[in-house]
Amino acid sequence: MYKVLLIEDHEIARKQLTKFIHKEGFEVLQAENGRVGLELFHSGHPHIVITDMKMPDIDGMEVIHTIKRLSPNTDIILFTAFGETDIAITALREGVLDYLKKPIDLGCLSAALDRAKERIAMRQEQFLQPLILLAEDEDLPRKRLARVLEKENWTVIEAPDGEEAVRLFGIAKVDIVLTDINMPKLSGLQALHQMRAINIDFEAIIFTGYGDEQSAIQAMREGAISLLKKPVDLDQLIVVIEKALGDLQLVRALKYRNREFEIARQITTNITAEHEVIINLSKSVVTQTADFARRLLDSIPMSILVMKRDFTIVYVNKSLSSIIGGISERLDEAVLEEIRKLGIKEISLQQLAKIVNNLYDNPGGIETIKASESTDIIITLVTIKMEASDTYVLMAISGERPDFKDKA
Repeated sequence: MYKVLLIEDHEIARKQLTKFIHKEGFEVLQAENGRVGLELFHSGHPHIVITDMKMPDIDGMEVIHTIKRLSPNTDIILFTAFGETDIAITALREGVLDYLKKPIDLGCLSAALDRAKERIAMRQEQFLQPLILLAEDEDLPRKRLARVLEKENWTVIEAPDGEEAVRLFGIAKVDIVLTDINMPKLSGLQALHQMRAINIDFEAIIFTGYGDEQSAIQAMREGAISLLKKPVDLDQLIVVIEKALGDLQLVRALKYRNREFEIARQITTNITAEHEVIINLSKSVVTQTADFARRLLDSIPMSILVMKRDFTIVYVNKSLSSIIGGISERLDEAVLEEIRKLGIKEISLQQLAKIVNNLYDNPGGIETIKASESTDIIITLVTIKMEASDTYVLMAISGERPDFKDKA
């Protein structure tokens, strides 16, 4: 179980958030201020830190700086108040995973925690273990199914009726719901409807008996991904669950990537708010500029490429370099083919050339290309000033890395 350190000075909010985070499947350490939070960070070694921005004694930014200095890979989520967007973007550029505005949207917090959990699992080369809720009123079939599912290394919680299924769903982070249609207290359809009102981030598989055709149709309307006739074929059930897990992972991955794209867009827009980025490389500020450039490029959670107007490549960050196999001299068809591994389907050198020329003819803009369902490209201009000023093209690509897609 991953461990979350929650630093929040408001006692009622801290208790409510602790209850929610625990329900999401995390162990929680609570701290009422930044000083206690840093002490718990040293002793508790949490995987994720959630901190409020404004706190007495030590504020959120100082907490972030200290933790990132001690443990750069620790994922941090920041709570901010209204009007603190600039502070939040500064925190993102410091390496914070995400920020959430108060009052906290619990759905957004759940997504941020899931993104952090995904990153931790990938760093540790682990697979996240799904949680399956099995609702079946007949004891022997339910226990038999549970044993089969547990042999697949899936965690299973059992419910003997629809009412208990809804209760368990409300206190646990459920990935897959397996439910019979006909159950006491609440039918499978009624239970599924109430679950959807609590949270839509799961997939449902329905067991149907003879004469349940109309109920099966209604189950599909309620969002069931599949229907299985009783008695359940166990091999078929495992295949259907694996497909459901795959679909769920893809939906979640797209949601996470979209949030990362939105964060990157906010950072880029904030940095280019003056309509022009000028990097001064005169000798007196080389050190300062190198640090700025590194922070600028490292703060954007995307693959980055900087090139001249004629597509001569000047810089490729580590994320993109690992995909295209190093730095090439030019952005040509061979390099573009490697970049397509990020999920880009419909983009050509001719399209890129047209966009780049338009930016040079109309400086100060940011072009966004929807390259595929899960991939976006942001293109803008930066000016690098040495003896003379030269303008370059900065291209940031948001997409699923090949190694991530393989794991999904």
